[in-house]
Amino acid sequence: MVPAFRTVLVGRPRSRFQWALDAFVALLVLIGTFGAYALDVFQVSGGVVVLPGAATLVGFAVAVGVGARRSGLLVAWVSLFAAYLGFQAEWAFLGLSSHSLVGKLAFLFDPVGLVVLDVASLVIGTIGFTTGSIGRLSIDRLRGRTVSQ
Repeated sequence: MVPAFRTVLVGRPRSRFQWALDAFVALLVLIGTFGAYALDVFQVSGGVVVLPGAATLVGFAVAVGVGARRSGLLVAWVSLFAAYLGFQAEWAFLGLSSHSLVGKLAFLFDPVGLVVLDVASLVIGTIGFTTGSIGRLSIDRLRGRTVSQ
């Protein structure tokens, strides 16, 4: 059975608490990524950074979990974008110390940079979500076979 597009995009019907929990997880990913880069837990090796590796890995892992929970593709995209935004915020506010607040905000909300992060979130988030969904489906099918045999 193929799920409806709306179900894939926003997930199965859920309560407001579950939606708030998804928003909290995305916020936690943003703050956690910011903190990890600020405390040098995650490091950028240098050169031109288009997509930070550690933020991509964190966002991908969250997207896999979202797919396994069947929370919806939109939640996977937002969670991955939150990881990227956490990196950008750390770079803007802590890495560009010689710039004014306006300059830091301009860097953070640069349209070209945000579009790159959006496209990466769509592509990598979809791959992560699909991986989690297929994993969940495989586990459910294996459990069904084990129980019936």
